[in-house]
Amino acid sequence: MGKQLFPEETEATERAELIPILDRDAEYCERRASGIEMEVNKDVPTELEPHFTLLSTVLFAVGQTIGSGIFVSPNEVVKQVGSPGMALVIWVLSGFISLTGALSFAELGTMIKRSGGELQYIKAAYGNLPSFVYMWMCGVIRNSMGCAVIALTFSSYLISIFLSHEHPYFVISKKAGAAAAIVLIIAINSYSTKCGVRMANIFCVLKLLALFVLVILGAWKLGEGGTENIRVGFKDTDMNPGTWTTAFFAALWSYSGWNCINMMAGEIKNASKNVPRALVISQITLISVYLLVNIAYCSILTLEELYEVDAIALFVGRKMLQRYGEFWGSFGEVFFGISVVVSTYGSLSSSLMGSSRLPFIAAQEGMFPKCVGLIQTRTGTPIVGLLYIGFTAFLCVWPSNITHLIAYVGFLSWFWWGLCFLAVPILRWRMPCCPRQFKVCLLIPTIAVLSTVYLVIGPFFVNPLPCLLWIAITLLGVPIYYGFVDEENTCARWMDKVNDILAKVLRAEL
Repeated sequence: MGKQLFPEETEATERAELIPILDRDAEYCERRASGIEMEVNKDVPTELEPHFTLLSTVLFAVGQTIGSGIFVSPNEVVKQVGSPGMALVIWVLSGFISLTGALSFAELGTMIKRSGGELQYIKAAYGNLPSFVYMWMCGVIRNSMGCAVIALTFSSYLISIFLSHEHPYFVISKKAGAAAAIVLIIAINSYSTKCGVRMANIFCVLKLLALFVLVILGAWKLGEGGTENIRVGFKDTDMNPGTWTTAFFAALWSYSGWNCINMMAGEIKNASKNVPRALVISQITLISVYLLVNIAYCSILTLEELYEVDAIALFVGRKMLQRYGEFWGSFGEVFFGISVVVSTYGSLSSSLMGSSRLPFIAAQEGMFPKCVGLIQTRTGTPIVGLLYIGFTAFLCVWPSNITHLIAYVGFLSWFWWGLCFLAVPILRWRMPCCPRQFKVCLLIPTIAVLSTVYLVIGPFFVNPLPCLLWIAITLLGVPIYYGFVDEENTCARWMDKVNDILAKVLRAEL
């Protein structure tokens, strides 16, 4: 029996809105004005069951975002900008940039409720080729490497509790631990998506608890008069905007993950309301938490320590508790070491779960082998998508120096996100009749686009060669698209034309 294309917001009809509808905006406007119902395409593959509540979605987003960054990278921001005051400004601005991006995604997410996030938005705004190139870069390369980096960070801190960095077996143990973590998480999520969600929620709460302890230690230090760094303010700030891009990327790495909600929009209950709510709540929570934690770092550590210490959270734990004896100093160090392990493990779980949805949706869209779109009948999980992202992340763990690619992956991420931000006004103009339960002021995506331009252009002035290399790798998706995906056989038609021209010019034949 037919269903309306845009039914009332009820859980029973929510999944009907997951049908790709943007290509038929004009048809929808005309037929809705005439009171004619439009039929759902029965050939569309089965969707994943909505099971994320608002609370689960917020916890999932916060859990996806809070990884190792806030525990180990704030000193990199201070190094690049030169002062604690400016470092705090960078953290706030980075949160604001992420919030503008999240709000832009909120409108897109309530307009296009299918899982897949950026893939769906780019396809709607720019067409099949750009969406495939995005899938090629993110589904095949970026997401796998991002998961591998988080897994390596998790394993590095876990192994550090038992082995020193100078131990001859430290490196191989770190990689083996990262691979084992990926295998375990994929096994849990393959068994049950709900089990994976519960695990992600538990780790999110534990991470927030660790950050709460850091904030308490900072308040304790401030109560003792530890305001030296705060009084320094903006003194000795480096005013070169080129160096600020590195600081922004360091901070934005800690905020990365804000787009994970839209990637799984089709699995969120009452997505029209819960997607924008979860995005805004999670981003405001993260900005507040990160600002408080960085104030705590500035109050506890001296400027020299902020510049020199890498594992900043471990050093804070030892410094604050060592006054009560060596045992308590070691306890503080181990406590925050375990906190980083828990944080990165939870972030890895969320990353693998979210990343598996991109190849799953791409397979349903005909951009990936059909087998990747299979859903396990007993558990309802995208089993092949999970196995695929787990396998590729497993492979990425073993090459050396993979962490050096973080900045380049971030550069390409913001390029594609910028195209998504620009899609907001484009779709407003091209498809004005599509219902949007949440609309942002166009100033917000404009700010997001301008921020993206700065973030994408900046690295070319610092280290242009890797940026050009990654762009070249991305463009490899174009011939792959025309060779294997393009349903209109554009490449074959052009090759036939070339063949005819050459045959005439050279007076030859097949």
